[in-house]
Amino acid sequence: MLACRQKVYVYVLNKHGKPLMPCSPRKARILLKEGKAKVIKVKPFTIQLLYGSSGYKQKVYAGRGRGLTQGIAAVREDGEVLFLGEVTGRRDISELIYLRASLRRSRRNRKTPYRPCRVDNRKREEGWLPPSVSHLWYEHLKVRSFVESILPIAAWAERISKFDTHKMVNPEVKGKGYQEGPLKDKKNYREYVLERDSYRCVLCGEPEGLEIHHIVWRFRGGSDRPKNLITLCKGCHAKVTKGEIEIKKVVESYRWPARLNALNPQFNALEGIKIPAYEVKEARLKMGLDKTRYSDALALIYAAFGIAPKADLPKVIKGRFVRSNNRQLHRANPTKGGVRPKANANRYLVNKNGVRFQKYDLVSYRTRKSEAITGYVNTLFSRGAVRIAEFSGEELYNGASVNRLHKLQNSDTLIWEVA
Repeated sequence: MLACRQKVYVYVLNKHGKPLMPCSPRKARILLKEGKAKVIKVKPFTIQLLYGSSGYKQKVYAGRGRGLTQGIAAVREDGEVLFLGEVTGRRDISELIYLRASLRRSRRNRKTPYRPCRVDNRKREEGWLPPSVSHLWYEHLKVRSFVESILPIAAWAERISKFDTHKMVNPEVKGKGYQEGPLKDKKNYREYVLERDSYRCVLCGEPEGLEIHHIVWRFRGGSDRPKNLITLCKGCHAKVTKGEIEIKKVVESYRWPARLNALNPQFNALEGIKIPAYEVKEARLKMGLDKTRYSDALALIYAAFGIAPKADLPKVIKGRFVRSNNRQLHRANPTKGGVRPKANANRYLVNKNGVRFQKYDLVSYRTRKSEAITGYVNTLFSRGAVRIAEFSGEELYNGASVNRLHKLQNSDTLIWEVA
């Protein structure tokens, strides 16, 4: 079992911005105090040398387990672990696109009721990916390029993940069973669900006026799988829709495995050694590691390069992808008087010194009670104040004046926190 002694590294770039081997916080303090380096990033802490160095580097190997939450590890050739991280991706892409489409549709119906339907003559380019899948691919590329920007990575190890969603639903399926699913000899989902529920409402047993209800609604990520569908009469269906009756049933979602399967061609084209998931599990059990995202990344490195990590692990760095801006021209809902204000009215604020602040800037603030606060800008107000939040989004301080803010790091779509 590997222990964690909360070791901390400071990542170092040469004067041309290329990564060197990391150093200790003590060495970094000396370089900064002597004016031989400057701070580039605060989280994770990174400095850049202001003088020409020898550029000595050792071989560093990185491993990454893909998914909505990525586990990343970087290990030196002698087994010293230099980086451990877990990065969580965005889950709101589909919901935001659905909301945007519904707002546009209602606006079009409201303002142009007699306009003919748009001709559907658009064509998707070859290699097109759905927006949520495309952003998932962007997240994986960004994490990989970030690690390569702070460490001299010699080679990568990537886990191969191909999900069999049919077997996830029915573990006993094999051979011909893949072609003989629950809808065999049925016209559609409706016929199957009605027959399964004996042509009666599952709540009151009424046999008349039957309708099919999605337990998890479509706009919330629900699917048309039979497990997510039940039979209700018209009266019960109305009560369930209004929230008067709650149906408590856990329905598994296989959206993310399907999205990862869609990205297999892109992942296979990346440079690096590809390791099957079962080999990663064997390596992790052999090293005695608990099941975590970063321990899988360490097991990947062991399976691909034969490098066993040393017992002393550094602190785990947590990452989270956030939204850069909403790209709206005007607010969706009008204010009193029917006016729809501009959406980018408070896109950024400028203090009296000319420093510009925007969402997800890392800032420090000292309250009137001399309490020091460090966090990310979460909300901007037109009165010249901001709301400061933690990495998780929990509020730290509301109403901090921009004139008393100190910017530590510019905003990015990927924010970090040392666990």
